Amino acid sequence: MIEGTFDIALDTPKRHKRGTLELKSKGDRIVALLKLTELDPIQLNGTCADKTISFEGTGTFPELGEIEYSATGDVWGNSIDVKCETSIGKITLFGTRLSMSTGGISSSHEYLMAASRGEFSADDGTMFSGRFADGG
Repeated sequence: MIEGTFDIALDTPKRHKRGTLELKSKGDRIVALLKLTELDPIQLNGTCADKTISFEGTGTFPELGEIEYSATGDVWGNSIDVKCETSIGKITLFGTRLSMSTGGISSSHEYLMAASRGEFSADDGTMFSGRFADGG
């Protein structure tokens, strides 16, 4: 399932930002609402197929100005990974689905802390479970 809200980290050529990404789809169309710390939300319209999402266009972004972008990514289970080529350089977005159905782990930070304490097994349905199940 592609839809959901993800706790994300965004690495740009200028800085690292934290926030959330909300994905909503209808057929092969997808809308993403990117909410980064201390910035106004940014809406992106794109396409989706199976577990892959794509966005392309030109937009004005806080702190970055007007840029052209082409982004492609995948949602595997409870994780998301997006690579974006832009007129100002490469941008990477990655994160973990926010969901209380994953045993109360609600962010990538909480996931890493739980993993370090050995609080769950490798097949408990949390972060990256889809990627491993797909064999990729």
